[in-house]
Parts: sequence; C-alpha cells; structure tokens
Amino acid sequence: MTQPLEMDLQERSVGVYPPSFCNWRLLLAVMVITEVSVILVGLGRGGLPGWQWLAMSSLFAQWMALFCASGLCVMSSWTGRFSPRGAWIGSWLIAIALSAAFSFASWQMSDIALPGLIGDSAGMFVLKSAFAVGLVAVVFFLYLEIRARWRSELIAQAEARVQALQARIRPHFLFNSLNTIASLIPDDPDSAEAATLDLADIFRGSMRRADQLISLSDELSLARQYLDMERRRLGSRLQVDWRVEELPPGASVLPLMLQPLLENAVAHGVQALQEGGKIAVYGRSEGERIVVTIGNPLAPEGSDTSGHGMAIRNIRERLALAFGSRASLLTSQDQDQFYAVLSLPYVEHSDY
Repeated sequence: MTQPLEMDLQERSVGVYPPSFCNWRLLLAVMVITEVSVILVGLGRGGLPGWQWLAMSSLFAQWMALFCASGLCVMSSWTGRFSPRGAWIGSWLIAIALSAAFSFASWQMSDIALPGLIGDSAGMFVLKSAFAVGLVAVVFFLYLEIRARWRSELIAQAEARVQALQARIRPHFLFNSLNTIASLIPDDPDSAEAATLDLADIFRGSMRRADQLISLSDELSLARQYLDMERRRLGSRLQVDWRVEELPPGASVLPLMLQPLLENAVAHGVQALQEGGKIAVYGRSEGERIVVTIGNPLAPEGSDTSGHGMAIRNIRERLALAFGSRASLLTSQDQDQFYAVLSLPYVEHSDY
C-alpha cells in the first residue's frame, strides 16, 4: 500500500513527464475543460448556442475527450521511455491522432444512421476536430507542465530543507553524547557500549531517505534511543512517560517525524529548567488515523528558544507533500505545558 505514495514523493530528477491520464481527477478535469471549450465554440457562432446543438456537440466532444484520455492512459508506459520533451510532444500527437480516428468513425456512423446531420465532408470534419483537440491539448498540457514543474521545485526545496534537518543532529548533542560516553567508560563500560550503539543507530536513522516510508515501530525505536542518550546526560532531570501501546506498530510514517519534536522538548523544555521535567508521549488510533501527542514543560520566560519552529515547519511541509490535508501537526500550550499533536492517516507498512 505504500508504493503509490513513495512513487509520488520520488519525483523524476531529470525533467517533468506528462501525467498518466488513468487518474479519475484528471479525467474529470478533462471533461470540464471539454465542456467549457464546447460552450466557447457555441458562443463564437453568434449568441447563445441552442440546446439541441449544445447537447449533440457536448455528447460528441465528451466521448472524444474520454477516448483520447483513455488512449493516453494506455500509451503512458510507452511515452515514458522518451525524454521529457519527447513525452509531451508524443502525448500531444497521440491525442491528435486519436481525435482524428474518433471523429472519422463518428462521421461514418452519422452518415449511415443520420445522413446529413454533419454538414461538413469527412475530411473537413476530421480536420476541424483534430485542430480543436490539438489547440485545447496544447493549452492544457502547458498548464500541466507548469504545475508539475512548480510541484517538483517545491518538493526539491522541501527535500533540501529536510536533508539539512537530517544532517543537523545538533553538534552540541553529538559533543554531549561523546562526553557522556567518555565519562561512562571507566566506571560502567557496559553502559558506555550501549550508549555508543544507540548513538550509531540515531545517526544511521538520520541518514535515511526523507521520502522512504518506515514502520512506526522503527520510528518509535529511534525516538526511544534518542531519549535514552539524553537521559544518560541529564540523569534524573529528564523523565519520560511512554504511553504508545495503542499505536499500530506496522503503520507507515516518514522518518524523523518524532525525533525533532523530542529534541525540541528536551532543548526548549526540560533542559531549560533547573529541576528538569517530564516529557509525555501519548499515542492512540482513531479510526483510520493515528495520533501522537508530545507534551513537555514550558521553558522559563526569557529562555532562548531560537530554532524551535524550524523543525515544526519542516515536518509540516513533509506531511503536506506526503499526505496532503490528511495529515497535520498542531501545537498548543497552557500555563506550564507545550504540546505537539501529530496526526497521520493509517497506512500499513509493506513489511507487515
């Protein structure tokens, strides 16, 4: 179930290819554009078109548009072998050829069933139909290409910010972790070894592709290892309350969804308080959704919270690109607590 999402996220790096017309939303757009074109042609004939002309023209144009779109759907695997520009031109030529074939067949059937219904000769009728389809297709394809390029650039920019976030497990966290490991070696070498392995796993997790879905159990494991490292450094000042038993471990999530939120909770909450505090992680299923809430104490007034919003903005952008409006990250606070609420659609991971 994760393959379509991953393919959608993994935009081609060389050029932008035309979309497959196998999507019902795109077919609906084709039908709307076709009907608008028919109405504009009718208005160009002088005044409002009659209902009989509008009905017959709409019936013919809609069936021809669906025929062309279906042909492009079938031929998409073939046009995908070309260069991006060749794929667009090939799709346009296919649409013209299919419209010519459809209009010729329609003229022949009309000549047999209802002679005289079409006033033009077969050649003129085919030429007019192919010209109209070619003109509309040029405008529509230009719009699709501009939209696809804009989306590709947006994904590339977001990916660059995500990679910066992944490369940026903060230097002070690395230095603090190494100092913690060094202090454990003389008195507790077993704990030092465990801390070293946890640190390696954390950095290995930060190097995952940002668009490669992982299981929620793996993401939770990375989050636990991160907090274990911080707990070795902060000691009893950091307390963690895990309540994630209701979460489905096989749900698919993007990597590094929880760790940056927990890093914020430690750096801008617990660490800023002399007495420390508790981080609460609650997870539950709500129908076809999973919800994870992270709560941490608020830092004292005047504390440095620079950089607090960057991770949240990056996560929101990644969620929007991966899931659209089906996912969200909301934040709120009361008198002494800050909350981050992560909501995702439940998608079973392929390994489960």
